[in-house]
Amino acid sequence: MPRWAKDKNEFSVRLNHDERRGCIAIIPKPVVEMLGKPDSITFVVDARGRIRVAAGGK
Repeated sequence: MPRWAKDKNEFSVRLNHDERRGCIAIIPKPVVEMLGKPDSITFVVDARGRIRVAAGGK
């Protein structure tokens, strides 16, 4: 498992393509912690085509 630098603010991850399910990715631990260790995340595409990530869960 990689270690992430504490001052890093950009994270690249590899996508594993699956014909049935789309793509599978591992969310970096610092990002999960910034989101508050959510039960789920939601990707929201706005009218300009930008993508926002929202934490969800209990």
